[in-house]
Amino acid sequence: MHRRWFITATLMSCVAAVLIAAPPSKVETIGACTSPDFSDAVKASLQAQGFRVSTDAGTICDVWLAKTLQQSSGSTSADYGSLIPGSFTGVIIYSAAAGDYKGKGISPGSYTMRYQTMPSDGNHMGVSPTPDYFLLSLASADQDPAAVIEYEPLLAMGRKASKTNHPNPLFLTAPAAGGNLSFKDTGDGHWALETKTKAKAKGGASEIDFPLAIVLVGKGET
Repeated sequence: MHRRWFITATLMSCVAAVLIAAPPSKVETIGACTSPDFSDAVKASLQAQGFRVSTDAGTICDVWLAKTLQQSSGSTSADYGSLIPGSFTGVIIYSAAAGDYKGKGISPGSYTMRYQTMPSDGNHMGVSPTPDYFLLSLASADQDPAAVIEYEPLLAMGRKASKTNHPNPLFLTAPAAGGNLSFKDTGDGHWALETKTKAKAKGGASEIDFPLAIVLVGKGET
């Protein structure tokens, strides 16, 4: 009797663990970005395939990455640090209110994404495991994907988008599957869209595969 109870309890615990570990969202591929919110130049710079992240309650966001990310001169590896700060990386459309890695709200709407790093000052220590982010700007304020936007102007664009004193950052974590499409649990309640695109060094002749993982659900300890 006790053995049967122990086996039943063990099975129930396993089922509960599986349910707790189940992802809160799923990802699927979608077609090209056709939203009128973005300029023709922005839409032409995007991959022909996008990604939809959703729950049973509906869509969280749609993401399209740039066809080719801009890397610094001489870069040969697919490291986040090789990307040019302020360079265009893609777009995201939120269908419902969401949150960024700092736990700040993101209003429904259309945004561009640009690469930037967290300042290495004492005010930002421990905010995230690495300093790499995509910062959000309003689609209407960012219409040239070829432009590289300097740090302070990009922060100003981000503040306008967030309607707060801080831009909305999407934390970049290490890709674990070589860029194979997934929506993965990275620990501590964080879920990241993993996929890949291409990247090319400034002045370089060839492109390389560039896997990445963008945290879209969950926030840091700040």
